[in-house]
Amino acid sequence: MSTVLKRQPSTSSSEDNDDDGVDCPLSGAEALAACKQFASVTNTDTGLAMMMLQNNGWDLERAINAYQDLTNDKSTSKNRNQPSKLDLKRIKSEETTVVTESKDDKTKVQTHFKLLSWNIDGLDEQENTIEIRTRGVIDVIKREEPDAVFLQEVIPKAFDLIRNLLPEYDSYAGNTQGYFVVILTRRELFKVQNIDIITYPGTNMERNLLIAHTIYKNSIEIDLMTSHHESGTEEIASKERIEQLKLCFKYMLDSPSNRIVLFGGDLNIREKELQKAGNIPLGIIDLWIETGKRKECAYTWDMNRNTNVYYPSNNYRPRARFDRLYYRPSKQNTIQFKPTYFELEGLEKLPSIKRYCSDHWAIQAYFDI
Repeated sequence: MSTVLKRQPSTSSSEDNDDDGVDCPLSGAEALAACKQFASVTNTDTGLAMMMLQNNGWDLERAINAYQDLTNDKSTSKNRNQPSKLDLKRIKSEETTVVTESKDDKTKVQTHFKLLSWNIDGLDEQENTIEIRTRGVIDVIKREEPDAVFLQEVIPKAFDLIRNLLPEYDSYAGNTQGYFVVILTRRELFKVQNIDIITYPGTNMERNLLIAHTIYKNSIEIDLMTSHHESGTEEIASKERIEQLKLCFKYMLDSPSNRIVLFGGDLNIREKELQKAGNIPLGIIDLWIETGKRKECAYTWDMNRNTNVYYPSNNYRPRARFDRLYYRPSKQNTIQFKPTYFELEGLEKLPSIKRYCSDHWAIQAYFDI
């Protein structure tokens, strides 16, 4: 049985803490409605909407005007009506699948691949909310229909719900006690060849790396890797986090060159720790950076925007990019697997408990196939 250790907020000065948010004067339902209205008017998404509304005192008209001013500064009348990167989510939702018929098999051929990763906060101190929050996580997965899912901080009760309510996915866990990581693969698309669980030699929290070696659509070989790296302050856990990240990068690079490798999760990493680890190795891509470093997707654990965890100071609220997704392409020229978009999910409060599904946002990446 693993010892349950709760994360502590980081107060490290090394984190980017440009606190430009304000307390939301709206209820959860009102805030979500404002985000959706902003997204509809500007043809963007709720992640950008939340950032613009926060930066403009949750005044919808002011936020829309501020966004349009930014757009006008960066665009010309010649290309204003052309789809931008921010339109991709709407485009992909309408054009993700095309139906083709072959002589051997009639199948849906997807033109996009979607990967979602989420620390679902199984250790939330309000334990009586775990079922409601997990059902919220399941609702997001059902709505988004990702091909594969990485989950961290899953507890047995949540895992039972996930397996029972998401029958379209096969599930693989890094443990079955305490809290652990899970990989979900869409059953109709993946054949899982085998599973590896690598325990970190220096972990004090029984953390490990979970790898699913798979074949996607009977043709593309993909290694799916997720982990929840050592939690705690830089003084307590930094050295171990660095070693864990270095080991994960090594497994990515050591995978056969014909295979695609996707790795991510709640890595708890700070930028200066990444530098101490030697930075991202050549051949591996950080998907948030690769898809444009959208500011509204920069912080995945953000106490400016997420109110699940109480923090005593009103002057400073920590936020960080703890959750990350990395990609190592295949060297086979016949495989076209191009990163195109990156977003946050799980931004809506659950009305019945007035809390978010987790204290982390989910991160989701899209690829053109």
